[in-house]
Amino acid sequence: MQEYNFSQVEKKWQDYWDEHQTFRAENGSTKPKFYALVEFPYPSGHGMHVGHIKAYSGLEVVSRKRRLQGYNVLFPIGFDAYGLPTENTAVKTGVHPRVVTDQNIKKFTGQLKRVGFSFDWSRVVDTTEEGYYKWTQWIFLKMFEKGLVFRDKTLVNYCPSCKVVLSNEDSQGGKCDICHSDIVQKTKEVWYLRITQYADKLLEGLKDVDYLPNIKLQQENWIGKSTGAFVNFKIKEQDETLRIYTTRPDTLYGVTFMVMAPEHPMIEKYRDSIANIDALDAYKAECAKKTEFERTQLVKDKTGVKIEGLTAVNPLTGKEIPIYTSDYVMMGYGTGAIMAVPAHDTRDYEFAKKFGIDIIEVIKGGNIGEGAYTGDGEMINSDFLNGIKTKK
Repeated sequence: MQEYNFSQVEKKWQDYWDEHQTFRAENGSTKPKFYALVEFPYPSGHGMHVGHIKAYSGLEVVSRKRRLQGYNVLFPIGFDAYGLPTENTAVKTGVHPRVVTDQNIKKFTGQLKRVGFSFDWSRVVDTTEEGYYKWTQWIFLKMFEKGLVFRDKTLVNYCPSCKVVLSNEDSQGGKCDICHSDIVQKTKEVWYLRITQYADKLLEGLKDVDYLPNIKLQQENWIGKSTGAFVNFKIKEQDETLRIYTTRPDTLYGVTFMVMAPEHPMIEKYRDSIANIDALDAYKAECAKKTEFERTQLVKDKTGVKIEGLTAVNPLTGKEIPIYTSDYVMMGYGTGAIMAVPAHDTRDYEFAKKFGIDIIEVIKGGNIGEGAYTGDGEMINSDFLNGIKTKK
């Protein structure tokens, strides 16, 4: 077989595609339209990695197929170029961030073209250009005017070395994906969008797309529509109430303990009244080394510390309830505290078993000796609620 000179052949056609703008979408075309969009890469100084190739190859195949089928295909590319890594590089090297960004984009562009992706290079987006970001700022201001944007404090995955906030995906195993340093949980004030205002519309829209079932479930969880109630538990030792949010207020008779996130402000507020505050401080420090993903994993050993000096009171029964702190409760979810019903919640059940806490069955249908029952059933051990049929 004759030797294939790939560098010569590929360069020939890449030059041809550039010169003739082969993959440019036609304005005003009568052809059927097809739009394909990949997540724009962050142009780091390291250049592309195999993850970029993997992520883009699927839509590359589809886009080329659609062109052969007669579609007018718009397959754009751009660069999500803002970020502290570029600023940090500029600080270290003394080169202006604008220059660093332009250099990195040039490097990425060359690599993407050499791979042979059929992007429309006439429509490149650079998020650091004024023509782009003035519109994202305009959208943000409009949402702010409508009360759809607010600031609040939350725990984030933070890399002290890169000085950046990381997603769960970029900090798995407690390490920064960028520099591989240990990440910490840090409280920062961040902007939020009131996505719940659009929950019904977004959930309805999922019915119109052909996503895989597990992808739809991820989207539903992200949208986060929840129907429930806020419940106040009086703190016995203080003129204070611990407020929680629950989707199952019908199980209040089954509450046998409460759990606060290690970062809950009530712990700090009453630290002088807590006998084992040193143990709580040490536990909080340990939790700061874990990512949100690690803390909320279902399959993991439950850890925690009982708060000696704060006791809750069940608003229905008047019974005193111990309060613990544990890393499976997050400040970013609900109120940062939960009422624990171990008979009917898997994580609560595991925690109760480990710490020897009472388990009270209030929904008939399971075997609490073997595990939590999370299905439908009839209310029991619940005073005036007994006999009522309940659904999860």
